[in-house]
Amino acid sequence: MNAEEFEESVFHKKLKLKLKEKGKEGRILFLKDYLDYLVRKDRTIPPDFPTFVREIMGLDDRGGFIHIRIWHEKSELVEFAIDKGYEYKVEHYD
Repeated sequence: MNAEEFEESVFHKKLKLKLKEKGKEGRILFLKDYLDYLVRKDRTIPPDFPTFVREIMGLDDRGGFIHIRIWHEKSELVEFAIDKGYEYKVEHYD
């Protein structure tokens, strides 16, 4: 395992995702889009999905963006953002 693979697997990244609408409605639309993505792509709905929903609904809306912790840049959430046309970027946690 090289240093780059080690960093990808050990350290969280931050997915900054711009909501299509601000506030609670934007988070609800995000969750609807994500569930639609999982079903249409024939992906398994994660067993911790209720926890994920509570986390998303509790996130601060920072200028229309939410910050989601992910493990790597090839995360299913990044694939979802691309597929559904969300503006996003992936950063390292400080």
